[in-house]
Amino acid sequence: MNIFMRIYYFFMSLIMTFCITFDIPARPLGPPVDLTGMELVWSDEFNGDSLDTTKWRAHNGSLGGSVTKAYEGGYYCDRCIEVKDGNLILSIKYFDGSEPGYPEGWYFASIDSMPSFFDAYGYFECRAKLAKAVSGNCAFWLNCPNAYNYDLPKEEGVEVDIMESMRYGIDHEGCVENNIHYFDSTGHQKLRARWVIVDGNPYEEFNTYGLKWDENGYSFYVNGKECRNTDFGVSNGPEYIVLSNFMRDFTKKEIVGDSADFIVDYVRVYRQSSAG
Repeated sequence: MNIFMRIYYFFMSLIMTFCITFDIPARPLGPPVDLTGMELVWSDEFNGDSLDTTKWRAHNGSLGGSVTKAYEGGYYCDRCIEVKDGNLILSIKYFDGSEPGYPEGWYFASIDSMPSFFDAYGYFECRAKLAKAVSGNCAFWLNCPNAYNYDLPKEEGVEVDIMESMRYGIDHEGCVENNIHYFDSTGHQKLRARWVIVDGNPYEEFNTYGLKWDENGYSFYVNGKECRNTDFGVSNGPEYIVLSNFMRDFTKKEIVGDSADFIVDYVRVYRQSSAG
């Protein structure tokens, strides 16, 4: 890294630390993502009329009509998963208990790429509209079976939250955040969230959310501009992709209309080309 980039990242880290310490949202100020020498190795454009189960599975519970109790206090249900008009739609809905097999409560969905993608490193990006849910959490993240094992080092697997949206209807509305979690012999380790302002209306407009990950660290992006760079909790093991939209176990829970939809246009993974 040349001297100018070192100076740049030094001042960027000061700004980031200030914003995090004083809970101040900030716009992405970093350089644009550089995909030079990288090639597309995995994607889903959601162009069909149903979820491609060769690429995705239910991250909690199972597909096929089953209802699974969620630790957040609601239920995972594949009736909250739809592929339509070139988009994946993960919904939060409220069922009143009038249907057999569907107790009264909040219903939502979470899927992961374990059937087709479970690997390390690359650039991960999704294009999405965020859900309008007070106490909701729609997210694009990486995970692995080892992420919560206290007996394994972080290099074996980490939860990397590329984008989480939890601010609809409250302070920092229109912002997203990124987090990193891992567990070791000393307990739960977490990189503190940074609020990132998404220009326009991210609940009505598509934006891109990305992560560049290699053996040295992570760079997070919103609309192709870097918003965070860190070497905290670097995983060297394989991870799968997760898309989720659920209602958190908070007192106030509200949605706009009959469902709060996390609408995903695509998910793409790029990796350094082996050619040349």
